[in-house]
Amino acid sequence: MNKFLSLLMLLSATFAANAQIPAPGAPPTCNSSSCITNSLIDVCPPGTNNVVSATEGGIYNRGNDANRLAAGAIWRYRNMAVVSGVTINVEVSVDEVYQATLASIDDDNAVDQSNVSMASYFCPRISADQSLVGSASGDRRGYVQFTMRFFKNSTGANNNTNADFATPVNLTNLNYVHYDIDGFSSGGNVGAAGRWYRETGMAKKVGTNNPQVISNATTDLSAYLYNSGGSDWTGFAGGICEKDGVSKCAQNAAAFKYNGAFPSITFRMGYDYNPGGTAGRPVRQYGSRLGCFNFPQESVLPVTLVSFNAIFRNNVTTLKWVSENEVNFEKYIVERSNDGLSFSEIGQQSAQGSVSGETKKNYEYSDNLASASGNVFYYRLKMLDIDRKYTYSSTIMVRKEAAALNGIVLNPNPVTNGITTVRFSARRTSSADIRVLDMSGRTVLQQQTKVYEGSNSLSINQIDKLPPGIYSLQLMNEGEVSVIKFSVVR
Repeated sequence: MNKFLSLLMLLSATFAANAQIPAPGAPPTCNSSSCITNSLIDVCPPGTNNVVSATEGGIYNRGNDANRLAAGAIWRYRNMAVVSGVTINVEVSVDEVYQATLASIDDDNAVDQSNVSMASYFCPRISADQSLVGSASGDRRGYVQFTMRFFKNSTGANNNTNADFATPVNLTNLNYVHYDIDGFSSGGNVGAAGRWYRETGMAKKVGTNNPQVISNATTDLSAYLYNSGGSDWTGFAGGICEKDGVSKCAQNAAAFKYNGAFPSITFRMGYDYNPGGTAGRPVRQYGSRLGCFNFPQESVLPVTLVSFNAIFRNNVTTLKWVSENEVNFEKYIVERSNDGLSFSEIGQQSAQGSVSGETKKNYEYSDNLASASGNVFYYRLKMLDIDRKYTYSSTIMVRKEAAALNGIVLNPNPVTNGITTVRFSARRTSSADIRVLDMSGRTVLQQQTKVYEGSNSLSINQIDKLPPGIYSLQLMNEGEVSVIKFSVVR
C-alpha cells in the first residue's frame, strides 16, 4: 500500500511539473499578401460610446524592482481615456510570465502595416523563454498575463502621484481589440502535422459569453478556449501568414466585447509552437487597445464542446456533453452509425440559452439499444447555428458488453485519423483525470471529465494535434491509475 501511495504521489508531482496549457487547433490556410482593411477599420463610428484608450509613455511604479519586466511589476499610464468627462488613469500589472520572456512592456516605436505609428496602443514585445529547435524542443506554448486596472485621475496634473491611482472606477462599453495575431510556418503547414510559430490572444472570462469574442468571417485565426489557474480563458490562436508591422488586417484581429461595468480586464499575449523547422527565439511585437474594430464580416466565436462522453448500461447508451459559448446557436443533432461512416439522425437537443452566472452547459441524451442489431455503435453531434452553419463533434464508439472492462481499452489503436475512444468501467459516479504522455514522459494532452457507473466511452480532446509516434495514456480514477500505450500514424 505504501508503495502504491508513493507511486500516486510521484505521478501527481510529475503531472504538475509537466502540464502545459492545452494546444489550440491547427491553423487554417491563409494568404500572406491578403490584408482586409481600410483607413477607418478601428475608428469608432459617430454615436458610439466605446472607451478608447491611449497608453503611451508608461512609467514603472512598483512590484519587482529587480526585474521590471517580470511577474509582479506594475506600470502606470496617465490620461488613458476620458469617460463622461472624467479622466481615467490605468495601471498595467504583469501577473504571470509562463514559458516566455517579456522583452518590452510597451514599444512606442511600433507601427502598423502602412508604417503609421501605434505609439498610443499597448504594444509589448514577447519571446519564448528558450530557443525552439524543432523536435528537440517539442511543442511549446507560453504567454505573458497582464491586468489593466482603471482609476480616476483626481488632480488632473501630469505627474505620477499615488492620489491619481487611488480611486478605482468601473467602466462600461469596454471592447478590447487584439491586433496582428499572426505567425509563420517553420517547415510545413498542413493540418495538425504542420510546423509553425504563431501568436495567441486570450481574455479571462468574467461570465457566460463575457467577453463576447468577435472576429472576421474570413479569418486566419483558430478559436482557442481552455481552463487555467482556476479561470476560463477565451480567444484565438493566430495564423501562419506573416503580416507587416502590427497589422490592422481584419483576418488577424480579434475583439473582446465586455457586457457590464468592470474595474479591470485581464488578458494574455502568448505563442504556440508546433515543432518542425527551427524557429529560434523570435521576439514578437504585439498590439492592442480599448476601442472599436469594424469587421467587414463580423463573426462570433463558435460553440465549443468541452467534453463529449457516453455511458452504456442496461442496453442504454447515455450521451453526455458539456459546451460553452452558445452564441447564435440553435441545437445539437444526435447522429448514430453502425460502421463509423454512414450516420443517421436519432434525436435533437435545443440550445439551453444564456443563464446568468453559467459559463458551461450540460446536456444528456439516451439511446435504447435493446432492439438494435449489431454490437458496436458510433455517435457524433452535429452542432447547428441559427444561420444554418454547422460543425461536427468527434466520434465516440460504444460496444454492447455485459461484462465490466478490466483496465482501459483504446479504439482504434493505432490512431489513424485523429479520432479514438477511451473505454473503461467505473464503479460509481466520479471524476477521471486523463493525460497523454510522449516517450520522454512529458504531458502533451490533459483533460478532466466526469464518469458514471458502468461502461464509459470518452473522446480525447486535441488528439488530432499529436504528431506520429508512440504515446502512453494514463487514466486516474478514485486513486487508481491505468496505463495503455498507443501509436499515432498518418
